[in-house]
Amino acid sequence: MNSIDKRTSGVFGNISLTLKIAAIMLVMALVLGAVINHLHGRMLREQFNAQLTERLDGQSSENRQIFDNYFLGYQRAAGALANTCSMAAYVKNVAWESGQTIKTYEEQDIPPWLPRASVLKYYVGIEYAVLYDAEGRLREVYNETATPLPGVFSNLEQLRLPQEQSRMTALDGINYILASENVKDSTGNKAAVLVIAHRINNDLLQHTMGALSDRRTVVLADAKDHTIIAINRPELLTTERKLEDLNNNFIFGGKSFLDYGENELYLMFASLIPLSDVSVLREKVQSGSKRFSIISAATLLLAFIVIMLYITTRIKMLDNYVSTVSKEHLGIEPPGSLAGDQLMVLEQRFHGLFDEIIVAKAQLEARAEELERINNELKEATAQLIQSAKLSALGELTAGIAHELNQPLNGIKIVCQSILKDIQKDRHDPQELVTDLSDIVKQVDKMAAIIDHMRVFTRRTEAMNTEILDINTVVEEPFKLLDQQLKNIGIIITKNLAQELPQVKGDVIRLEQVFINLITNARNAMRDDQKGEKHLTISTYPLPPDKVVIEIGDTGAGVPDAIKDKIFQPFFTTNAPGKGTGLGLSVSKKIIEEHGGIISVESTVGKGTIFRIMLPTMEGERYVTA
Repeated sequence: MNSIDKRTSGVFGNISLTLKIAAIMLVMALVLGAVINHLHGRMLREQFNAQLTERLDGQSSENRQIFDNYFLGYQRAAGALANTCSMAAYVKNVAWESGQTIKTYEEQDIPPWLPRASVLKYYVGIEYAVLYDAEGRLREVYNETATPLPGVFSNLEQLRLPQEQSRMTALDGINYILASENVKDSTGNKAAVLVIAHRINNDLLQHTMGALSDRRTVVLADAKDHTIIAINRPELLTTERKLEDLNNNFIFGGKSFLDYGENELYLMFASLIPLSDVSVLREKVQSGSKRFSIISAATLLLAFIVIMLYITTRIKMLDNYVSTVSKEHLGIEPPGSLAGDQLMVLEQRFHGLFDEIIVAKAQLEARAEELERINNELKEATAQLIQSAKLSALGELTAGIAHELNQPLNGIKIVCQSILKDIQKDRHDPQELVTDLSDIVKQVDKMAAIIDHMRVFTRRTEAMNTEILDINTVVEEPFKLLDQQLKNIGIIITKNLAQELPQVKGDVIRLEQVFINLITNARNAMRDDQKGEKHLTISTYPLPPDKVVIEIGDTGAGVPDAIKDKIFQPFFTTNAPGKGTGLGLSVSKKIIEEHGGIISVESTVGKGTIFRIMLPTMEGERYVTA
């Protein structure tokens, strides 16, 4: 049994990946459904309780505001009723006599000093409207209930009513809301007193909450012993029970004590929600949560199955592709079709493939070491080639360098001869001698500078030594060696160097080598020209946004179109045999490319040639490290 057979054998290896995934997904769906149901249910309970508390607090504040407005509305109603035209006209014309029987109006018999029933219904609830004369004697009563007016109302002083303020008080053991207002005559004097009253009972709370009575539950309880005095929904519970007895059936949304200044009663106002209503709402939320959990789990299960079927299909396709590539492109014979878990089969195919890749990797590493050795030899050959080009260029400059050295030597010789003659004739002047010796030192420094420049230029470097450069300074350097040679053959030099050029970064020696090669080529192109003036033009200028351009032009014979594409090839030259290596332009092109630049040529036969170099500035630099 081979390694693949061993790895794919066994109970799990022989079961299809699709069946495995289906079983795993089923278990995951059950576990996930249970987890989601638990987490989502807890989250909903927390949100439900938070929302319920928030809504209860808001509803309690609103209920208390409704009650407060209703309570204060009694004094407004008393003021409005006492100042009606009908009230003023009635009091003015009525003639109350001492000992007169109290006149009582029943529910359907609206007294003439009150508005019509259609208007009266828009006021606060009024069970009793009592009219007293200016001395406080009871004269007329409007009774909306079947209960006779309590005897305590017969004496106005016993009511102890504050001016312009609604009041809650207990009279003969019954709790009332009272309000009073003076009825004034045309001169502003008190002509009568109007008192309106309503018992604090269930009807009062129902009237207070109005249309909300069937949806909200509020109670008034004694602030001391918490006994319920009134409730707006008596079908839910009866009065004379304590608030504490409601904990098992209601949730208290808010409790507040009623404080209206001079009131004698201390009542507690509470908002309630039946637990049955909360339970129904909670069951609905939990039911929705369960349905959501089941749907989510089923959706995820279906999604997992679809995804895994897609993955299984892709695994089969990958297995077939690996087999085909191994056989047709890598020459590796794959094992035959394997049954069972497709993922394990694919794993074994990759094992076999990677074993072959490891062997191939070792062979590639050996080949890479060989290529590295060859590359190092190539670098060495390239460095030698560049050095050879330098020495070749220097060889062509030998005559000019000798002339450059010969000039200061001749100057030194002349000065020395003059000094000797003065000494022999004993006529030397010390000051003149100092001047002559200073001239000699200048000439020696000039020769030293030329020799030092030659030493630096011919030095061999394996890699670029980059620094920040002013390209105009680099362009000027070759003329230290070439200036006299160019003048000797009648070449007119024109320099158009732009000022304040952006700086570049490069190897000054390698760039100077390029300019020496191009200037030397221009010199050779114009050496034998007898037709007219010979001009060598050096120009520099910026090329926005991030380049500088150097142009070296001559008025030589030009380069034919047929060989323009060849002049940068190694060892290609148009010079006579023995008068050039053909390395100058190819090496120059390599150096410019190492600096991230471009070198190109424009030439017209019979008119001249321009070599154009574009180098990146510090803002746009990009270098190929040699």
